[in-house]
Amino acid sequence: MTHKELLSEIHKKSKLDKSQVSALVSALNRLIAEEAVAGNSVEIDGLGQFVSHRHPQYVKTNEETGETILYPPRISCRFNSSIKL
Repeated sequence: MTHKELLSEIHKKSKLDKSQVSALVSALNRLIAEEAVAGNSVEIDGLGQFVSHRHPQYVKTNEETGETILYPPRISCRFNSSIKL
């Protein structure tokens, strides 16, 4: 499901107008991103849990050129659904 499809589905199933739906989804997105950066998980009852994982920086050497590359730390977020299909 694309972002546009998600907004459309929420709009259809709620009594909110499109601008309200967009604002709420944007706020939820920002909240999840902020919590992930802080290393926290976010659980939404009836939907699932967003779990953040911090990957440390690492150095890798290109075998062909001998060049050393520093890869910065990064954070990824995994979603664990609580919905049983």
